[in-house]
Amino acid sequence: MKKLLLSILFMAAVNANAQFWTVKSTGFATVSRGIGSISIPDANNIWAIATDGSGGASTVVKEITRSTDGGNTWTPTVLSLGVGTSGLGVGSVCAISGTTAWISLNPGTGNTGGVWKTTNSGAAFTKQTTAAFASDSFTNFVYFWDANNGIAQGDPQSGYFEIWTTTNGGTNWTRTPTGNIPLPNSASEYGYTNNYIVSGNTIWFGTSTGRLYKSTDKGLNWTVAQTPLTDFGSTGANGSVAFSSPTDGLLVSSAGAIFNTTDGGVTFNPIATAGFFTGDIAYVPGTTGTYVSTGTTGSSYTLDNGLTWTTIDALQHTVTAFLNTSVGFTGGFTTSATAGGISKYTGTELFTKSFNAAKFTTYPNPVTDVVTISSTENLLVTDVNITDINGRTMKSIKVNDLSEVQINVAELTSGVYFMNVTTDSGKAVKKFIKN
Repeated sequence: MKKLLLSILFMAAVNANAQFWTVKSTGFATVSRGIGSISIPDANNIWAIATDGSGGASTVVKEITRSTDGGNTWTPTVLSLGVGTSGLGVGSVCAISGTTAWISLNPGTGNTGGVWKTTNSGAAFTKQTTAAFASDSFTNFVYFWDANNGIAQGDPQSGYFEIWTTTNGGTNWTRTPTGNIPLPNSASEYGYTNNYIVSGNTIWFGTSTGRLYKSTDKGLNWTVAQTPLTDFGSTGANGSVAFSSPTDGLLVSSAGAIFNTTDGGVTFNPIATAGFFTGDIAYVPGTTGTYVSTGTTGSSYTLDNGLTWTTIDALQHTVTAFLNTSVGFTGGFTTSATAGGISKYTGTELFTKSFNAAKFTTYPNPVTDVVTISSTENLLVTDVNITDINGRTMKSIKVNDLSEVQINVAELTSGVYFMNVTTDSGKAVKKFIKN
């Protein structure tokens, strides 16, 4: 196999911070079954696919696990895929409900990968043949915005990336034409399994040369930009990216660096900080700048767009996904058929941050000289720290418990800034633009 983005192996775990993550059993019978992709269509239904974390010879795993009670209990299933599927590997899962989901399958010896769909909660999957991936194409992921609109991405075929879109649930798929996609920058450039990010109608995927492809119209038209990475997947050079909006995001590098972007991934700027992990990074929807980073040696979270990080644990994690500030999961590995495999977010840290940020308004925005930060529910501000997109402190103000604060920022150069606000009941971060 040329490349599976997740290639980490099971390691012994140490104690977790139970206030943030609570370990649950995925129910997989085999020890060291990991999680390679998580899909959360709603607060009750969660889907996840299995990976082999044993560290032995490469093993093709065709198993999923599902929860219908918010991630407290899980039911594993060996996939029923039909004839001609031996050797195929599952790359990603995307569900829109407790009954309907799609999976991407990687090619096996003598068999072609592609997209499979279930409408009976995973009891059986049927191949969607009009997503006619080439026999040697590596189907990296499938994603659906709703019951009709979806995308599936593979590696270059006939000189350009193989990308298919559908508007009717996958009954009919259409390949995006070569004129709509920037060409690979080398004959060997390719993508990675489950390596994509979505914010609204915008979707990104990373490549083996560190480039980030981007579409703002659900996969019909694409642009591409070089990131600070040299490769999104190779050991020692890889990284992960997450976006909180079509413009704002964070990128972590396995080299120990972190970057932010405010232009949708066209440019990335380094942040001078520590405490993050570089295996995966996930934005927490419904917040202003809250992300969770995970890796083989722990996890942490940021409440201020990556400027500062709080360590959660020293466990081994795989992929991470959040639905909102109260529903989130991170993959792990089974230690038995009844223990381990996935962890559920059970903390309050992320909700508190979102709650406070939503109770502040910043105006005018953009601003020329004086910006006002105002609490709509009389939260009392004690400190305001203004930082630039590189995390450098540009201005600090001590406030005597006011619910509205006016700050002169005329001396700041044009650009994007963050107001880190300390109140009597917690902290919040608000972004503003200086003209």
